[in-house]
Amino acid sequence: MQILRKIKAPAIFVLYSAMVLTACSSIPTFQHISKDAIVVNAKKNAPGLAQTFTVDIGENLLTKELGNYAEKTIKSVTLLTPVIGQSDEYPSLNKGKTTLLGMSESGGNAACFNDAKYQKSVIKFCLFDEEKDGYFEMGSFNGEARYSLNVPYNIFSDVNKMPEKGYLRKTLSYKGLLNGKINFNYAEYSGNMVRATFSQDFSIQNKKNAHILFNFKGAEIKIKKANLLNVSYEVMQYFK
Repeated sequence: MQILRKIKAPAIFVLYSAMVLTACSSIPTFQHISKDAIVVNAKKNAPGLAQTFTVDIGENLLTKELGNYAEKTIKSVTLLTPVIGQSDEYPSLNKGKTTLLGMSESGGNAACFNDAKYQKSVIKFCLFDEEKDGYFEMGSFNGEARYSLNVPYNIFSDVNKMPEKGYLRKTLSYKGLLNGKINFNYAEYSGNMVRATFSQDFSIQNKKNAHILFNFKGAEIKIKKANLLNVSYEVMQYFK
């Protein structure tokens, strides 16, 4: 009885208004969007040869990738305004709430939040954008009622990379200028894209107002200018 009384009452947003629809209206079904990972050939050298680039301390001057990795793109949504269930007509969600992007049975955008606040409980609240215009126009919870909304959102993508057997990434990063020496770090990553399986620090003597050409692991780099914060350089030859 309590739910039926609430469905008849008007729902009011602080930032926008919403009209409660009857439980007789059809409620879309949320579906997860699942895509298989694709295998990517990681053969890559960056940046381009014989061009001037500047990187900050801690960033890579040179990267080389070999082998393959499995790449999967995961799409998520984030709310740009809050959902405020005035008088507990429906659940509330804070601005900035993020969850995986889903799909309704008709192909519209959908998102289900498992941590919506309703009365003194935390429940699942699903939002739907059948028109795919960037606004969730409907919300549903408890499987018995749907509510008219107007909630703007953004879609963003994260790329998850899982290295395959034989994958190898080599990097050369800038470690700053100290006591007249330009410092670098060389690292190799195999089987794990976060932690290096091999790491080596080294340095070369700085020369003011002069270009410095040096070789390391088959790579040839010309340093044009280095200071405490960044370094300008050209890649003449990639890692072997």
